[in-house]
Amino acid sequence: MGWLERHYKDPTLSGLSGVTVDGSLTWIASALTTVKLTATTRADESTVAGVSGVFTREVALQVDHAFRRWLIGTLKVVYGNDDYVGSPRDDNRTSVSAGIIYKLTREMHLKSELRRDWLRSSTPASDYTADVILFGLRLQR
Repeated sequence: MGWLERHYKDPTLSGLSGVTVDGSLTWIASALTTVKLTATTRADESTVAGVSGVFTREVALQVDHAFRRWLIGTLKVVYGNDDYVGSPRDDNRTSVSAGIIYKLTREMHLKSELRRDWLRSSTPASDYTADVILFGLRLQR
């Protein structure tokens, strides 16, 4: 937990400041199930005129369950808020996903995820809902 503060040389840009929270809490419910709660805070730059930056806060809850050693399922819920400093825009993001990892070998994993994203913004005509399907191959050594 902390405090973030930025001051800009450009007098047209207002300062960026606020409470920051970064951390995670993991609970191993059983030998097969893990629950993880994370919180992050970021101050991102912006290319929008008059906007000092984007103050982003995000909270996520993830549950992983191993059906077998080689088959792991994941459920995840994410909520995020993006505050555009210097602008009235304020975005609220929500995401819900389900994924699965199939471990072919130690070095090769097949991954897939089905996710639904929502963005609700204070700016008119910026809201959206998206369905995302991801497939991947992970190689590691």
